[in-house]
Amino acid sequence: MSNYPEIAYWLALINAANLKLNFVKPIIQQWCLTQKRPLAELFDLSSLELTTTFDLSDAQADQFKAAASNLEAQVTLLNQWRADQIEPIILTDPRYPKRLLHTLSPAHQPLIFWAQGATHLLKQPGVTMLGQKDPDPVTLTFIDEVISALETAEIGLISGYGRGLDRVTFEMMLATQDGYAVTILPIGLKTMAKTTSKLEAAVQTGRVLLVSPFSPETPYQERLADARNLLIDHLTLALLIPESDETSQNRAMTALDRGLPVFVKADTADNRDLLNHGALLLTDPGEVIDWVQQAVLDMALQDDDEAVEDLGAAPLTATAPADHPVADDDYALRGEDIPPLDNDEALAILSMGGEIPEILRKRLQQSPDDD
Repeated sequence: MSNYPEIAYWLALINAANLKLNFVKPIIQQWCLTQKRPLAELFDLSSLELTTTFDLSDAQADQFKAAASNLEAQVTLLNQWRADQIEPIILTDPRYPKRLLHTLSPAHQPLIFWAQGATHLLKQPGVTMLGQKDPDPVTLTFIDEVISALETAEIGLISGYGRGLDRVTFEMMLATQDGYAVTILPIGLKTMAKTTSKLEAAVQTGRVLLVSPFSPETPYQERLADARNLLIDHLTLALLIPESDETSQNRAMTALDRGLPVFVKADTADNRDLLNHGALLLTDPGEVIDWVQQAVLDMALQDDDEAVEDLGAAPLTATAPADHPVADDDYALRGEDIPPLDNDEALAILSMGGEIPEILRKRLQQSPDDD
């Protein structure tokens, strides 16, 4: 039954009328992500093989087999979406951000991202700004300095294009010469296109990627915004809060609990709980750059160790640029003093694991005098 593109099998199974997503999702993850097998092969299994492989009832196996009747319709829809430059990125696609595989539980990992624009930006480092919808002029000036520092360091913005600060920072990043943004929407991309043409123009710059975990025709619902925020907070490498509000404080506290760096601009009463919980004062944009570059290095090393395959959705703990503490049981591993790697050796070793993020490559290629 492998006469269709792989994505068609995903869509047919996900959109099957009689199958709930919480039933389909573990099957797809086990077959495609864990066993690394095309979903098309799953459609070739008999009902008996489905029941024994996935412990399904006969009725469930029959419903699964019936999803094959949707393949042709899904190909038609897929062609229509691609005509609008909307591209699906499935969970096993190399473009799918591995950070979400590291930090999100399998239940919360989208099976498909619908993307429009520069898809390579999904793999580039970015930070998120949260806070009051209408920041004062002094805060806006400070945000402009942060945006400029991010652009220089080739660190982008992970945005939700919400009203207020979220949209203001998105537009400020796009006003720079080379800044880029990944915007995760709580609405289908085709539905969003009917409400505004601004984002379409931003995509044409080549510096914006629009992403939605929802089918292109999905209308807006408030609960989808919460799901979108969860993806933003797990994709970003740091949360920056120039002026806090209740929403940003709640999201920041959750982020701190799982080890994500959170920066606040001032030691105010509103920020006291966050600071006591481990948030950092944002006095110099360079501090954010250091944290993000360290996180990129950590992820490169984690990918090199095949952490996604071995640890599944193990949490990714943010680490400071400072020296890491060494556990007592690590001392027994050191039999002799080993000289540190120079930058060229580090590049050569990391290259064995695949593509090196550009920000990390440039960092390693810097001479000590540059630092």
